[in-house]
Amino acid sequence: MLKPMIGAAALLALSACASLEPEPCTAEWVEWKTDRILSDFARANSSELRSLRNFANQLEDGNMSPITALRIPAMIEDFKALAEDFETRTLPTLNAAVEQCGSPQKLIPAFTKFLRKEGVGEDVIEWVEFIGTLTET
Repeated sequence: MLKPMIGAAALLALSACASLEPEPCTAEWVEWKTDRILSDFARANSSELRSLRNFANQLEDGNMSPITALRIPAMIEDFKALAEDFETRTLPTLNAAVEQCGSPQKLIPAFTKFLRKEGVGEDVIEWVEFIGTLTET
């Protein structure tokens, strides 16, 4: 009876260590917090990110299908919505995490860094950055 209880206690201790938040305001904490926030964004926008990756792959291959070419206007609207979602929900959360440490930063490149991490090609990232400048006006 004692062995199962010791095993359960050890398992509980290991899971608690794995889920502990790093010391706030350390480099590890900023990276951990950023990864959590961006992972939430990626889960919420997985289909849009998949479309971006597919579009980037077609551009890289130089083999854009006619269907993709016809979908570009709708894709532009989808990508604008993705950027706006990042700006209105994710960027404030990132800024709040940084402000918690008393050193607010503007995390403008966070979205493009996120897209790179998600495997989106540079051609599309430049295109998304251009669309982002259009939404500012």
